[in-house]
Amino acid sequence: MWIRLFILHFKKTVLFASVIIAVTEAMNYLYVDDTREFARCMMREFYEGKENIDRLYLGSSHVFCDIDPAILDEINGENNFNPASNTQQLNTSYYLLKEAYKKNHIERVYLDLYYLCTNAGPGNFHDYQSLPPSWTVLNQMRPSANKLSYMLDLSSPKYYYMTFLPFMRYREQLFNLDYVAEIVEGKQSDEWKNYAYSYTGPNGEDIIKRGGKGFRIYYGELEYGGFCAKGEEAAITEDPITQESLEYLQKIVEFCEERDIQLIWIGCPISDFQLVRNGGYDNYIRQVSELAKQHQVSYYDFNLCKREYLDVSQEQYWFDMGHMNAYGAEAFSQFLGNFLLAQEAGGNEYRDCFYSSYGEKVYNLQQEIYGLEIVRSKEYERCMPQLPEEEWQDYVIYRLRFVTNAPEDIMDIGVSVVKDTVTGEREEVAVIREGIDAYVTFPVQEHGEMYVEARLRGAAEGNSWIGIEY
Repeated sequence: MWIRLFILHFKKTVLFASVIIAVTEAMNYLYVDDTREFARCMMREFYEGKENIDRLYLGSSHVFCDIDPAILDEINGENNFNPASNTQQLNTSYYLLKEAYKKNHIERVYLDLYYLCTNAGPGNFHDYQSLPPSWTVLNQMRPSANKLSYMLDLSSPKYYYMTFLPFMRYREQLFNLDYVAEIVEGKQSDEWKNYAYSYTGPNGEDIIKRGGKGFRIYYGELEYGGFCAKGEEAAITEDPITQESLEYLQKIVEFCEERDIQLIWIGCPISDFQLVRNGGYDNYIRQVSELAKQHQVSYYDFNLCKREYLDVSQEQYWFDMGHMNAYGAEAFSQFLGNFLLAQEAGGNEYRDCFYSSYGEKVYNLQQEIYGLEIVRSKEYERCMPQLPEEEWQDYVIYRLRFVTNAPEDIMDIGVSVVKDTVTGEREEVAVIREGIDAYVTFPVQEHGEMYVEARLRGAAEGNSWIGIEY
């Protein structure tokens, strides 16, 4: 009798679980927007690949933008794969490594340590703001004990309902039929069904394409023709890596040691504009270097490369201030492949490749302007001392901060605005100088396009930006 009852209860449990799974999958199809999600295409390549993955490259978007596995295949004669993802934190890297090891005999793992993915914010894995980038990878992982562990480790219990039920992340759209119709329409496209991935410009030209083996090809160029950013960034603090990041870094090290996998830490190139603008990058390098010595892991930060070995400073190599385009990826991938082979062979042709610190690098570079930072300012007393306080609201102030390694007194700054949209005729704007900072003011009711140019005295040409639509 008890056997029959057990079977009956078991059947009911299986039926109930099947219904829950079916409903969840249906709701995910209707509400989860992955129609433009690159991780979906990458994970498809990850699972469907027939060749053994010899070399694995883990990390954030800098990896899938900067490292082309096809170029590395040609250089080292092995199969290289790049399961990187947007803002990939170390917990995601760890579980992707475990997932890859299931069916591959991995010889080498290269882990990119990007400071913004290990610091406070993204580096606090159980904070809500860290979850969306991880969910994009989790959504595409096949059911397994490894996936279940990842789900349980990913968030605190209060966010489990969104981790286990992806459609609940879109609960505000629950009764929005227009949203559902848009998602379903996107999933009916050949691109979604075939795991294709591309972005095209207004003229039909490719801007972003899937490059294979996790590589994403950017054909775009810097929006302003040079490095430019709106808003301010806080400097990197002492010992910036969070405790949660340190714990998963330890797990990755132990996993590789136990399976005789060679682990190498790398730092993919970031523009000098971003690093100088942030400030404090040597704090991060020092901490990672100490950890590398502690764990007996090789660490190569290519942001310390001397330009005679690797020069990716040219603006044509960049899509934005942190990500390389196709030309930059080709240049870096070629260098990376040859560099790693030389290290494996014990050669010494790169023995003088790196500066000892980023500060040393900037000091030894020729004087140049890396880019422009633009922020709204409220320094009315500084810029408009002749006006009474009640009239300040009639004006807007922009602070222009030039990111440079040159002395402030050898820089000339010019600002102009377009006064005739037909002819493009410009009119100079008064600039208030304070060192590398400059301030310009406009009436609130006036709108147009502001052009900014800075030049180091003696330089052949200046740096120009379309700074902002004011």
